[in-house]
Amino acid sequence: MLRFSAPLVLIIALLGAAPASAGLAPKLYTGQTRLGIQTSSRTANGSCSTSAGLLFVLVMKCDNADGKARAKYTFTLPKKAGSVTWQVSGAHRGATVSAKRVSDTEFRVTVTQDDAGRSDIGPVTIEYYVCG
Repeated sequence: MLRFSAPLVLIIALLGAAPASAGLAPKLYTGQTRLGIQTSSRTANGSCSTSAGLLFVLVMKCDNADGKARAKYTFTLPKKAGSVTWQVSGAHRGATVSAKRVSDTEFRVTVTQDDAGRSDIGPVTIEYYVCG
């Protein structure tokens, strides 16, 4: 009987002590989404324009390479947010997307249309882990 109970006691002890001894806190995977028209700022000049399209889409259009349209999406992060991944729906030919963590609690996604073409920007999404 002792032969089988010793490994069982060891396994139970390790399972009960693992989170405390490793210092692991639970993590929550979450995110935020902005509709295309929910920009924190937008600008356009030259042959470029921005306008509201169907279903809350932001239409960014340039007739030629003379000008630029830019839309920024700013997200507020929890203080303990881990690395952030992002996705922009609808950025097409002539558009570039950049993203950066501006501070511990702010993340910004920027979409720029500066060549002939049209982008119909749909949802802009960020995802991250929050350490508890």
